[in-house]
Amino acid sequence: MIEKTSELTLDLAAFEGPLDLLLHLIKDLKVDIFDIPINIVTDQYLAYIHTYENLSLDIASEYLVMAATLLEIKTQMMLPKTPKMSDEEEDEDPRDALVEQLLAFQQYQEISHILADKQAERSLEYTKQPSDLSAYQDKIPMTGRQLTPDDLYRALQKMAFRLKNQQPIQTTIANDGYSVNMAMSDIRQAFVDADKQILMFQETVFAGKVPSRGYFVTLFLAILELVKANELYLYQETISDDIQLIRREESE
Repeated sequence: MIEKTSELTLDLAAFEGPLDLLLHLIKDLKVDIFDIPINIVTDQYLAYIHTYENLSLDIASEYLVMAATLLEIKTQMMLPKTPKMSDEEEDEDPRDALVEQLLAFQQYQEISHILADKQAERSLEYTKQPSDLSAYQDKIPMTGRQLTPDDLYRALQKMAFRLKNQQPIQTTIANDGYSVNMAMSDIRQAFVDADKQILMFQETVFAGKVPSRGYFVTLFLAILELVKANELYLYQETISDDIQLIRREESE
C-alpha cells in the first residue's frame, strides 16, 4: 500500500504547470499512469497547493482548476456504480480524460527536450562568412588549341541539336490504295492511249490521281518493275532532260 509523505519539498519554479506536477507525483509514487491511485495523488497535490498559499492569482488559478478536477474524479470514483443494462456496457473510468492529458503533455516534454538538445548542439557550431579571394585570382592566358568552358558549352549545344535532328519524326502514313500493280497497268494503258512507243516520264503522272509522296513512290516502283520485266527501258539525253520511257516491241 502506498503511504502519503509527511513533508513536501517541492518548488513551484521547477514545474511547468499542474500537469507537470502530476507527472512528478506519479513518478515519485511509482504508480502506473494508466491506473492512478486518485485518492493518494489528490491528497499529495492538495498538500502541495496548501504550502503555497501566497501564489499569484494567475499561477494559482491553473493549479486550483486541476485541484477541482482531481476532487471531481475522486468523488465520481467514490459514488456507487449504477447497474449495467447489458453485459456489453462498461462503466467509463473518470480518470481517462486526465490520463490522455498527461500522456499528451509527456510527449510534449520529450519533444521539447529533444529540441533543446539540438539547440545546444547547434550552439557549439560557428559559421564563417565567405572570404573574398579575388585578390589572389590570376588570369593565366591560354595556349593555342585550348578550349574554354564556353567552347565546350557551344559544342554540347551543337551535339544536342544534331541528335535532335537525327531522331525520327513521328507521323501517320495513310494508305491511298494505289498499288504497284495498278500503277503498272496505268503505264501500259498510257502507251495504248497515246499510241506511241515512247512516253516522257512526266506523262506518266495521270490525271485524277492524288499527287502525294506515296503516289510518286508507287509510280517509280512500277516503272522499275516494268524495266525489270523487260517491258520497257529508260533513256535520257542529258542530266537535265526528262526521262524517256521506251516500250519494247516484244512487249506488245
